[in-house]
Amino acid sequence: MIKAAIFDMDGLLIDSERIIMQACMTAAQQVGITYTQAEYIELIGLAGPDSTRVMTAQLGGTERFNQVMVGLDAELAKLNHTFPLKQGALKLLQHYQDNQIICSVASSSATHHIIHRLSQVGVIDYFSHITSGQEVARGKPNPDIYLLAIERLGLKGEQCIAFEDSEAGARAAIAAGLKVVVVPDLIQPSDFVSKHSHQVVDSLLDFLDRM
Repeated sequence: MIKAAIFDMDGLLIDSERIIMQACMTAAQQVGITYTQAEYIELIGLAGPDSTRVMTAQLGGTERFNQVMVGLDAELAKLNHTFPLKQGALKLLQHYQDNQIICSVASSSATHHIIHRLSQVGVIDYFSHITSGQEVARGKPNPDIYLLAIERLGLKGEQCIAFEDSEAGARAAIAAGLKVVVVPDLIQPSDFVSKHSHQVVDSLLDFLDRM
């Protein structure tokens, strides 16, 4: 029996990935660098240090990375670092609350970003626990963040359902022994993830309609 639902945040609960990707591309262009969607997709689901390492290599060094980060912060500041909820997110959270299913977040983002973004869209109070990529030694696709999340819940993996949009996130949840629902955002799941997931759905609303 499922007792808890654990959610990724960016690209799953909130519609942030496309906005951040476009901001990255704009920031890079401002300093004379071409940055592509394919390159950004390589970052999705990765924890901060891993994301920094990959993007630094993509951009050709630390100096260029730092230049792009300054521009990215400026682009996101125009939006007050606020992103809309994904379709069905609020309805699913309310459904779980009404049915005494505990909700938790396991996101590669920094803790302060998680709290800020979920507060801005008014859903922070639905979550009893938040687990950040800052709190584990190995980020997604390693299972560490999910293992810590279920430890905090006092549950076993098979008692939890995870919601992910990314390949790295889905692999992390699968490796931790959770039932996984994949809601693709910028990229479709691999054959491995599709095979080992409980469901692959078009949106959180689609999942709710199938329950």
